[in-house]
Amino acid sequence: HHIRLYVKRVFITDDCDELMPPWLRFVRGLVDSEDLPLNVSRETLQNNPLVAHIRGAIVKRVLGELETRASKSPDDYAAFWENFGAVLKEGIYEDHKCRDKILGLARFKSSARDGPRDGLVSLDDYVGRMKETQDAIYYISGEDVDAMLVSPHLEGFKAKGVEVLMMTDPVDDFWISSVGAYKEKTFKSATRAGADLDKIKVGKKDGKDKAPGKDKGKGKEKDTAAAIQPLLAQF
Repeated sequence: HHIRLYVKRVFITDDCDELMPPWLRFVRGLVDSEDLPLNVSRETLQNNPLVAHIRGAIVKRVLGELETRASKSPDDYAAFWENFGAVLKEGIYEDHKCRDKILGLARFKSSARDGPRDGLVSLDDYVGRMKETQDAIYYISGEDVDAMLVSPHLEGFKAKGVEVLMMTDPVDDFWISSVGAYKEKTFKSATRAGADLDKIKVGKKDGKDKAPGKDKGKGKEKDTAAAIQPLLAQF
């Protein structure tokens, strides 16, 4: 962590682990408290309820800023996610209080957006596009998105227009097993869900409901570092 702690504008430490959970270790900033004593020690920080309160307020602020960025500047947020998403997802299984908010912030590659410039999708995006008779969120795990997109396991899903999320980070196996479901929709691996396809019916309107997979992004690509910097600067 790189959170500097001041008490009444007096510098205390430049690496206060107690003020930030490990899954937000990419955040940089400082905290100036008027309530902590000037002779505060490392042991005091570890067991101080005021420090726990400050930590909770910081986490809430950071997640709130990320939600705002995801909503108002999706391109900038996508650049942020590509760099720090794997770290943020650690909080899904480490911090049950923040689990739902982090799940809402999570972004994934998708079989419905397989073009080189197609964007990431959220779980809410996915759930909103599910077939009427579909009751699970399907995913496939691997390191290479291109290889996953041509996997034989996806052929049946593509034939019925069923979207499949790409899980590319090692941490995905941990949080999926601990969460189990999102908004009452169970997470299920596409490699073990072939039988489910018989239950999913393709209606006349499915052609209109398919997720946009070929819309090209407009404008020039932004430099990743430049896109991330304004977000981190707020913290």
